[in-house]
Amino acid sequence: MIELKLHHVEKLEELFSKTPKEARTVFARAINRSAVTARSKASQEIRAKYIIRASDAKSAIKINKANASKLSAQIRASGPVTPLMKFDVTPTKSNNAIIRARVKKSGGRKPITHGFIAGMSNSHTNVFTRVGKSRLPIKGLYGPSIAQMMGEDTVIKSIATHAQETLDKRMEHEMNRLLYGG
Repeated sequence: MIELKLHHVEKLEELFSKTPKEARTVFARAINRSAVTARSKASQEIRAKYIIRASDAKSAIKINKANASKLSAQIRASGPVTPLMKFDVTPTKSNNAIIRARVKKSGGRKPITHGFIAGMSNSHTNVFTRVGKSRLPIKGLYGPSIAQMMGEDTVIKSIATHAQETLDKRMEHEMNRLLYGG
């Protein structure tokens, strides 16, 4: 969980003592902008370590925005594990070649013994392996979920630092906007 702190709260409360409703609106706007930039930073940090598309990362990260009555925003990554085909897999079509896959940017592609690519009836294409010697059953191979990728310590620290910087800048911007009209 990432916790952000508002600096100079006493000064802000003093400035807006006659209009507390507007103060809460300013706080909510700054918090929401910080949350949106934190989601973008999370996507960048995930893609710096893992081979995954930005749209896949951003679609799994949701924001519950702040408002004047609730001055907190929540950034949450959720969802199932990611199919191996969303990462770096060669070949991408079904043929008799050896399947090789890479999930993280560090390192090379590793061969998947007895792996094959198949498309299911619901247009789900993934890398599969057989469970036993018989033709069926098969099991799909998956990488980590977006939540697991985002939960790494280095990623969380980077997101928190960036979000705090953005919150500080946005607070100043929103205050100036309210006080000086623009």
